[in-house]
Amino acid sequence: MKMKKRTKKPVLRNKIRNGECVRLKKVVDDLRKSRSDLKDKIRQQTGELKAKNEQLRIGAEKQIRSEAQIQTRTKKIDEQRDELLHVTRVGKLAEFVSSLAHEISQPLTAILSYAQAAQRILAEREPKLREIIQYIINDDQRASEVIQRLRSLLKKSAPEMKPLDINAIINETVVLIATDATVRNTVIKTEFDTNLPFVSGDRIQLQQVLLNLISNSFDALESNQGEREILIRTSRKDTDTIIVEVKDSGCGIPAHDIPKLFTHFFTSKPDGLGMGLSISRSIVESHGGRLDVKNNPERGATFYFTIPVDIKDT
Repeated sequence: MKMKKRTKKPVLRNKIRNGECVRLKKVVDDLRKSRSDLKDKIRQQTGELKAKNEQLRIGAEKQIRSEAQIQTRTKKIDEQRDELLHVTRVGKLAEFVSSLAHEISQPLTAILSYAQAAQRILAEREPKLREIIQYIINDDQRASEVIQRLRSLLKKSAPEMKPLDINAIINETVVLIATDATVRNTVIKTEFDTNLPFVSGDRIQLQQVLLNLISNSFDALESNQGEREILIRTSRKDTDTIIVEVKDSGCGIPAHDIPKLFTHFFTSKPDGLGMGLSISRSIVESHGGRLDVKNNPERGATFYFTIPVDIKDT
């Protein structure tokens, strides 16, 4: 009987041990499964968080872009409003100048009549006095021509395209602006190709372009302490095109300003209107040419424009 009891105890212990192993294995399997499920949930939630984060980022970027676009549009609207106001002011100024030109022409006519009468009275007498009177007559006529050209520039009339000698137009323009050049202590030199054919253009408009370019050169030379010189050169670019250059020895043009130099209302001058170069380019382009600018290698800048040769003259 004692031997039988001894054999039952190890069997019982083995059964208990086997049952515990089964339970432990099940617990471990459950833990592994729970761990795997937890990892899947973490991955899923991480993916959802990333997706929501990406949506938030995209939304924020859209909002920023939208605000930037609103600011840009607001700025453009402000600029357009300022340009419209500027155009309105310039339009009123043009009307005022046209009226003023008409008023000035009357006393100029009276001065001319008085001077010519004095010249007739002093005929054969007082040669020096008659010479002074002749200067008065010449300047009066020159002033009248300036007024007439100014009125022609301001009135709304179609351009008169005629065969023109570009060298002669430049000479006339230099005479018109000679007094201003003297006041500014500036020398205007010309270098012409004397064998150029005629061009087809409007005299008044081409003179306006030249006056604008020369005036810009005057301004560029303001800060020069030494020699102030402007060179106007004409040459043949090719068989069908003439090129006119206005070169100064001034301060040159900053590289970042050159692309916007011919846009409406752009100016680097405190009292500038920002219209001269824009109008000049429009005039040149209406003549079939091109107006541009470049900085000189040494100093200063050169404005240059092309204009086609008159077909009849070829």
